[in-house]
Amino acid sequence: MNKINLKDNGALGGLHPFVKLLLLGATMLLSALVVSLLGFVLAIPIFGTDVFTGYLEGDLSLNMIRYFQIVSHLGLFIGASLLFAYLVGRDPLYYFHGKRVPYGRIILLSAVIMLLAVPLVYFLAHLNQQMSLPESMSGLEEWMRQAEDAAEKMTERLLNVTSLQGLLFNLFMIAVIPAIGEEFIFRGALQRIFHQWTGNAHVAVIIAGVIFSAIHFQFYGFLPRLLLGIMLGYMFVITGNIWVPVFAHFFNNAFAVIMHFYVYNADLDFDMESMGDHSLSVIPAAISLVIVYILFRMMQFRSS
Repeated sequence: MNKINLKDNGALGGLHPFVKLLLLGATMLLSALVVSLLGFVLAIPIFGTDVFTGYLEGDLSLNMIRYFQIVSHLGLFIGASLLFAYLVGRDPLYYFHGKRVPYGRIILLSAVIMLLAVPLVYFLAHLNQQMSLPESMSGLEEWMRQAEDAAEKMTERLLNVTSLQGLLFNLFMIAVIPAIGEEFIFRGALQRIFHQWTGNAHVAVIIAGVIFSAIHFQFYGFLPRLLLGIMLGYMFVITGNIWVPVFAHFFNNAFAVIMHFYVYNADLDFDMESMGDHSLSVIPAAISLVIVYILFRMMQFRSS
């Protein structure tokens, strides 16, 4: 694997990794608060003063929800990651290993990996859906199910568009912004901190992947998102370039958005989530696992 330079040259670069972890959390909270306040101010000319009533009563229009979705990502992830990288690394792009444009073949390979991992992802999603808590925790399980259903319904509301403009906006909101912000935070900052702390890139990838999946608070999608987080983490470790996992993350989300747009507007009776709902899904999942492993080895060879 390529050696990632873990030396931080910023004003706070000499802090212990645990203190950096606390600093990252504080930076995310501060950035989210400041950007949210600015977002509210900027929302008034766009939506009028109804935005305050709607936000307080939890009755925002779909366009307001889209607007605040973008604002929250800008504050919690992109703004926070850039501020944190400046404090501990002085130059954010250097800190995130984003100065160099990756080779086209590496970018293409990252997309192929995400595409061919789909059977494995859906198999894990199917397993995750079978999760059942003990009877004594039935109340917690019911709450988790309700939260999952609410998140799924909201996602469908956001994705159900019929125009090209709506599709492009969804690609920006669901693919572009999260790919940059989440990769900067989870791979560029969080994974780096745990790499410095443990001295082990594999441990750092797994911990960052667990946090990446857990922070989405979608309990019945934890395993497939954990797999995606680990794959993105290894792409960063292998290539030493943040833009590789950023593109792979974008491709994964964009593929899902475009597929949903096509299925929704073609009025097809097709549920992508059902792809892993049959007993033989273990076979394509196993094949997918082997192929993905081989492709990662190819990426390592081409990046050396």
